[in-house]
Amino acid sequence: MIDFTDIDKNLPNGENMGGLQQKVYFGYHADVATWPTRPVNPTTLEMSSVLTGELVMKPGKRMFEMYLTDDTGEFKIESVGEIDGKSFVEHLTLFHPGLQKKLLGFINASKNANLVFIVVDSDGQMYLMGDPLRSAVFVGAPDGIGTGKETAARKGASLEFAYKTTSAFIYTGAIPLTEVAG
Repeated sequence: MIDFTDIDKNLPNGENMGGLQQKVYFGYHADVATWPTRPVNPTTLEMSSVLTGELVMKPGKRMFEMYLTDDTGEFKIESVGEIDGKSFVEHLTLFHPGLQKKLLGFINASKNANLVFIVVDSDGQMYLMGDPLRSAVFVGAPDGIGTGKETAARKGASLEFAYKTTSAFIYTGAIPLTEVAG
């Protein structure tokens, strides 16, 4: 059992900016070789919320970054389930400007794929969407994908991904952006 402790106002340097950094990191779930582990027998509240270890990709694989328009990215943790059956669904929403070939290709490749994301908030705290049993999946385009009606409209893609998990965790490892040698 975890020992409870006081939860005081804790804003390092008085900072608590909302939103996400202007990029997220993604890859295929099947390309992950090693996942960080969930806490085992944590004794403190903080220990119960932090993953241990690194996300490591298989040889020849890596994660990729995607730009998002400032103030369009959001990471939300939704509680779901009935009493004695609670869990969470994590949601990542973002807007990527333009309708370039790479973006449309990503949408085509990821629409039914099992993915993994690392999401970094404005304070640099990271969240891992994916684990050995479950992946992040494309949910849809909440604000659409298209050109807009008028010339002042915003052309691009609104994207949403979701990941189901038993508990909410923070990821403190590295982002594997370099291919692992085979």
